[in-house]
Amino acid sequence: MGAMFFGQYLLSKGVIDREALIDGIERQRKTNLSLTVLAVRRGYLEEKQEEAILLRYRTSDVDLEELCLESGLLDRGQLDELLRIQRSDWMRIGAALVAGGHMTREEVVEQLAKFHDSQRDADQELEANFKSCRDPETVKTIVELAAFHVGRLSDRPIKLQSLGEDPGALEDGRRRYVQKLVGDREIFVVLDLPPAMAVAVGEGLIGIPLEEDSETAIDAVCECVNIIGGNACTRLEASGINLRPEPPFSTEGDEPAVEAGSSIRARVLAGDAEIDVRVFR
Repeated sequence: MGAMFFGQYLLSKGVIDREALIDGIERQRKTNLSLTVLAVRRGYLEEKQEEAILLRYRTSDVDLEELCLESGLLDRGQLDELLRIQRSDWMRIGAALVAGGHMTREEVVEQLAKFHDSQRDADQELEANFKSCRDPETVKTIVELAAFHVGRLSDRPIKLQSLGEDPGALEDGRRRYVQKLVGDREIFVVLDLPPAMAVAVGEGLIGIPLEEDSETAIDAVCECVNIIGGNACTRLEASGINLRPEPPFSTEGDEPAVEAGSSIRARVLAGDAEIDVRVFR
């Protein structure tokens, strides 16, 4: 069994049905509020100030807490208060399922122990796969940044499910978004996204409704890849690896599978969707 979310684990084991999982997720969405939403509700931020912070948040790899402080609009005391409120109100999926009458607390505790055992093995396998691939630091940096930004922009929980070598072919029904990094190495950073995920990422970046496969949506996801590539170059420079990004592009074909020598594919869970993050060498 690969890495998965607790709700998906319960569904796969037949402990709950899909309707129960959807109900639990909806309860979480209503309860689990971000720091900036809480700040607006407490009167610490105006909506325009919140949007300015979120604009920076969408295009950086800095935590929202740090950005709130950097903005100068919230002080440490206000932020600590908001964090206390957020922690006290935060609802995990197990609690949401109990609240909906789908499970008892005792059942959640029992299944959570089994889930942690299964995920411990999956996490160890993932770590071993990272270490065994060629240029593990570069691959791990790119995969983690890609998952991070896709999750941040789509507002979906993210979990790395599997990692391994792969021929690099694009799956049916997906579009490929690519950026080449050049310098000490030649690397292609690739996102393979189904249409709904591409729209979610694009809308998260530019903040307006988008149509699937529209030029604006494609350009927005390319910009997401550009952010990933730029962040990767900055992080890897600290390790003595000098890279620079070239302009990103999108394709419905398999390139750069032919041009590159090998491909590492990371399968990533994004809420109830699956995406691929690839590193071509």
